[in-house]
Amino acid sequence: MNNRRILILVAAILLTSQSGIIYAETLDLDLMTARKITLENNPGIKLAREGVNKSKLQITESRSNFFPSFNGFSSLQHAWDLQVNIVPNFIKEMMGPLTPGYDDMPDYVEMSFGLENTLVYGVSVNQPLFTGGAIWNGYKMSKLGHDISVSQLKSTEQKVLGDLTSAYYGLLFAKSLLSVTKEAMTSAENNLEQVNKFFKVGKSSRFDVLRAEVQVANYKPMVVSVKNNMRLTESRLKIIMGLNTEVIFNITDKLEYEKCDLLDKSIDQITEIAFRNRPEMNMMSAQKAISKRQLSLAVSAAMPSVVFGSTYQYMGQRNKNFHFTDDDLNKAFNSSISINIPLFNGLKNTSRIQQAKIAIKESNHQEESLKNGIKLEVKSAYFKMKEAEEKVETQKKTIEQAKEALRLANLMYSEGASTQLDVLNANLALNQAKMNYQQSLFEYNVALANLKKSINLL
Repeated sequence: MNNRRILILVAAILLTSQSGIIYAETLDLDLMTARKITLENNPGIKLAREGVNKSKLQITESRSNFFPSFNGFSSLQHAWDLQVNIVPNFIKEMMGPLTPGYDDMPDYVEMSFGLENTLVYGVSVNQPLFTGGAIWNGYKMSKLGHDISVSQLKSTEQKVLGDLTSAYYGLLFAKSLLSVTKEAMTSAENNLEQVNKFFKVGKSSRFDVLRAEVQVANYKPMVVSVKNNMRLTESRLKIIMGLNTEVIFNITDKLEYEKCDLLDKSIDQITEIAFRNRPEMNMMSAQKAISKRQLSLAVSAAMPSVVFGSTYQYMGQRNKNFHFTDDDLNKAFNSSISINIPLFNGLKNTSRIQQAKIAIKESNHQEESLKNGIKLEVKSAYFKMKEAEEKVETQKKTIEQAKEALRLANLMYSEGASTQLDVLNANLALNQAKMNYQQSLFEYNVALANLKKSINLL
């Protein structure tokens, strides 16, 4: 019996421990997959998407002002003290001075109107007939607001995709650096092995061995540092993509150079593309239209408004209790057209009209400033990309030269025509050339992404 309890306890412990294990998901990732996941999961994009949904509802809300509004109403009132009014004594006036007792009659009498309890219920309808364009302008402004929210969503997507692309290429760069660093350490270890062999046969000195050992030791902390940097870059990429930290990436891309057709265009041509595609330009166009609508709205506030209203109601009155019956209720049905004409409000409307005119001028200045900013952004991205492209070509040739220099240094050292220092320097130069090449590929791809982002083609 005791053995059975022990087995049950062991099984429970194993099950508990197994339930606590977190299995990390492995994700095969390339740039296109990363873009798709980011567009679905990034919190900033989700927030901008909710803004679009909200603006759609605001259009529906503003459209409702065109239609009549129906309202039901009801009230139950109890008068603790009925109001007493003093009115002329109409009976005395009807009887005349010749009536006996006329002089003893009072000229005014006190009378109370209504009963203690009053019940009112019914329905009312109101329909604006003329508002000076206020409802129409409000509706058009809500549609322009929707256009702005859509453009904001596109702008947010481009910004997030720009951050994603930079982080993604940063991760590729970190992986490339790790590969180059490991390769350099392996080369240093092979060099140390060769120097030890030469030392045993008297072809190298103890000093050569020490320098080779130092070179190997120097690469070990570099590998650790590059790994840590790669983890940080990977974490940043996961945050942008909206993924949890347990996901393990299996990157299928690598840093490469790909010729871009945009470099065949002039800066002016690329700038024109940016003006056509940038969501900020659409937002500015909508903002200018809103400013004009706001001016019309300010003008409409100074114009008359006409509203049709109609009420259908029942009212009943009783004393002492609330037991209303059909006999106590009286029906009333009336309609009206009301006109409101603003005559004077302390120059409020005039001030609003002037403010709206200033807002139109401000939007024109903002548009000019935006265009200048886009021009500068395009020009900066274009020249950085040209510079990065030249670096790629230069560093690619440098690697071939460094490889040949290392081959000659090893050959001359094996023949005793050079020193171990020459081999170490050649090896260091090759590793630096490889790192510089990866750096140039990273800068080129990031510059290309920034150029595409500047014309909304990322």
